[in-house]
Amino acid sequence: MPATTTGGADDALSRLVREALDRPGVTFRRLTESTVDPATGYRPGTTWLHKLVRNEVVRAPEPQVLRALAAGLGLPLLRVQQAAAAQYLDYVTTELTGLPADARAIVAHLAELDPADLPKVRAVIEAFVAGRSAPRGPGEG
Repeated sequence: MPATTTGGADDALSRLVREALDRPGVTFRRLTESTVDPATGYRPGTTWLHKLVRNEVVRAPEPQVLRALAAGLGLPLLRVQQAAAAQYLDYVTTELTGLPADARAIVAHLAELDPADLPKVRAVIEAFVAGRSAPRGPGEG
């Protein structure tokens, strides 16, 4: 199925659907049949899905549509939401995999800080790391 655009974040959600359709055994009909929001039973229309594949959908899909797409594509909802954010809001996220919950919470709080305060936070972290790697004297734990 030809697409109007390719590559880049500008068509990230459309690209997810095109990539799914390129997998062996996946047909447009099977995809539309499995694209159902598990929470509400909502099904996007076939015409809307065709437009999405061709990158012709101009408004960001609603949450039930994203849930339906995640189910139909067999992808985590977060991945579909990230693709929609990239395509419709020009918002690209960075995944912090492998970090413990405390570290992710710290990073989330950093986003709320005034940019002028970030050098101070970095200095505190660097001092803490340097102190941990410094040789310890007798009696220091």
